[in-house]
Amino acid sequence: MKNLSTIFGKDNLDEIVFSNRNKAYGAYVLRNEYSNQLTKALFIGTAFIASVSVIPFLISALKSDPIITELPTSGPVILKNVDQPDKPKPTPTSPVQQNIKTVENPEYNPVREVRKEKPLPTKKDFEGAAIGTETKPGEETTITVAPPATIPGLPTVAPYNPPTPQPAEDPNKLINQNEADVAADFKGGINAFRQKVAQGFDTESVGQDGMISAIITFVVEKDGSISNLKVNGSNSDFNSEAERAVKSIKTKWTPAQLKGKSVRSSFRMPISMKIE
Repeated sequence: MKNLSTIFGKDNLDEIVFSNRNKAYGAYVLRNEYSNQLTKALFIGTAFIASVSVIPFLISALKSDPIITELPTSGPVILKNVDQPDKPKPTPTSPVQQNIKTVENPEYNPVREVRKEKPLPTKKDFEGAAIGTETKPGEETTITVAPPATIPGLPTVAPYNPPTPQPAEDPNKLINQNEADVAADFKGGINAFRQKVAQGFDTESVGQDGMISAIITFVVEKDGSISNLKVNGSNSDFNSEAERAVKSIKTKWTPAQLKGKSVRSSFRMPISMKIE
């Protein structure tokens, strides 16, 4: 069955569709002008696409071609900075060797074939010599390894010597009062300590009259207590009573200070009394 549009045509078909209807309605006008509008849109779109495609060619045609200067093809091209003239290159100097006695210390590896090797250096050769890459005479030295060659004008790097480990300090080390930064002290001073000893001393226990003297020595510990108490004198009774009088004192000392720390320190005090 044939299409009605081929039989009646488009205009006839529009007339049939809008027969007995209000043709002033917009749909009738749109259908009549549809072909013309489609044709116009096609031409306008084609023209727009063509103009956009031509723009790059116009831009490239308006650009000026860069001026290319041909470089000489023969030989290498050297670029020079005209602002800074060429500086003469420093001529290398030969390394300066220290004129010291060195001894080569070769290493020998066992091989199947016996080869004629250099004789090993003797103990006498090593006396006053440093180990180097060759054996040569020179001034005797105490260093063990010869320093590397140096070039004048270049900084020299001293060989690395590991630091000598320091022995750990003994926390119970005993020092003399004169070695301490701050000497040990008794509350009220040494005279207050003497007075306490005299107050606790029982003279009746000493079987001798007259002036008797002795030397009291002890250690002031880090906590202020007293240890290693000794009394040396000619009268044993006096020595024993002086030792008892010192031990009866309960007041602690202020310990000595060394490098900001409390340390053990020895103390020496002479004592003398007149017993009647």
